[in-house]
Amino acid sequence: MKDKKTIAIGILAYNEELNIENVIRNLLTLNVNLYIINDFSKDNTKKILEQFKNLENVKIINNNKNLGAGISTKRFIQEAVQDGYEFIVKVDGDGQFLIEDVIKIIDIYLKNDYEFIKSNRFWANGIVGEIPKIRFFGNLLATLLMQFSIGSSLLYDPLNGLFGISTKINDKLESKSYPNRYGYPFFITISAVLNNLKTKQINNTVVYADEKSNLNSFKVLFTLLKLSALFYFKKYKLKKLEGRLQKSAFFDVMFLFFTTSFICEVAYLLITTFTQINSFIRSSNLFNLMLISLLLSIYSFNTSYKDESNFRNELIDA
Repeated sequence: MKDKKTIAIGILAYNEELNIENVIRNLLTLNVNLYIINDFSKDNTKKILEQFKNLENVKIINNNKNLGAGISTKRFIQEAVQDGYEFIVKVDGDGQFLIEDVIKIIDIYLKNDYEFIKSNRFWANGIVGEIPKIRFFGNLLATLLMQFSIGSSLLYDPLNGLFGISTKINDKLESKSYPNRYGYPFFITISAVLNNLKTKQINNTVVYADEKSNLNSFKVLFTLLKLSALFYFKKYKLKKLEGRLQKSAFFDVMFLFFTTSFICEVAYLLITTFTQINSFIRSSNLFNLMLISLLLSIYSFNTSYKDESNFRNELIDA
């Protein structure tokens, strides 16, 4: 039976001396057990946490070195699994998330059978203050890559750090491709959907002050592109075993074949054009072949995506 005793809230903290105390005190009013993961903070965060260490419903985990948000989240989930929790809610210690949204996630879990409840900040009242431009455009790109990877356009904002999920996701975090630092919500979102966890998306509000992003844009972009490619091939293997998705899996193969053909034909055309070793007639024929490959590639992708969306959207409430 579901009750608050089956839920744990994890708070990530790295150099959060200005916000962590208020975040903890607000969450303590929910009467849910808290895990606080201090990722080797260099400020007074660890000292502030000392005042909560003797509370019965608070467990403080101090990393011996800075491991990153991804590893800290995985460590929290592993601890929650070991302690017998069935569902976790992950928040950040910077005070950007509203307690009302945490309550919303808990209430939805207790009253429904959702296994993954993710947040979306991109709605009319979802952003208070000014989101750093690099994060804004990064999230737009991440959304497109996520939708490509999961075969559904219902979900948004895969980098949002506020989510609730069944602890059964723990097994999926042992993958070598799981990000140590940035990008872990992207990984968890796609893993949850591809493994058919019943999903609910809520609108949440994120409060920004005068933050400046310290993220390495190229590293983040590389991580997202790498994960998208890995998940695309991983989901093909899963789709082969699902009767309703086998047609989609077939057209995935066709998409990759015709896309590869198109790329090779473009490369060949450029080489022969600049080296002047090909006649105009042969170039024209190659251009026609390129057009056919491109159209078949688009058709294959659309057919695969449509079939997969029909399946995925049955498990997504957004």
